[in-house]
Amino acid sequence: MNKCGCSGGLFPEGIEIAKIWLDKGVIVYICDSRGVRDIYDTDGTNAIAPSEPLAVLVNKGTASASEILAGALKDNKRAVLLGEPTFGKGKIQSVFEMSDGSGLAVTVARYETPDHIDINKVGIIPDHPLPALFPKDDDDFCGCIGDPASGCFLNRVGLFSR
Repeated sequence: MNKCGCSGGLFPEGIEIAKIWLDKGVIVYICDSRGVRDIYDTDGTNAIAPSEPLAVLVNKGTASASEILAGALKDNKRAVLLGEPTFGKGKIQSVFEMSDGSGLAVTVARYETPDHIDINKVGIIPDHPLPALFPKDDDDFCGCIGDPASGCFLNRVGLFSR
């Protein structure tokens, strides 16, 4: 866990990681009750790998900045998402300290994906569930997806074909 208490990472870093993979496009919209307040996008000047094949594993632990990244990669048709729906943390809150030491969290905005999908409590829906034979153990993961004879070889289902 990081200092924000969430497993998904910090917003600025998520935006910068998206810029590595995207040659152009919207990364996320910040919306309030009146509509779009801010647009985070990229023109491709920071792209390092804008055309490499990319598959992203997501699950219910994918939240916050990692969820924004997953939505940006999916909606920009830049990556194939595999797994289960993400956490669904789509609200932006400000926390105010009260005089008695308690805090008050107030929702001030929400995240929307490039396709204007409000992810709160829904999450990002992956393109494909993981294959049934996909390894649950970290040690077997890399070998399984890279072995053409295995049941979870990703190229077998054409995930990287363009």
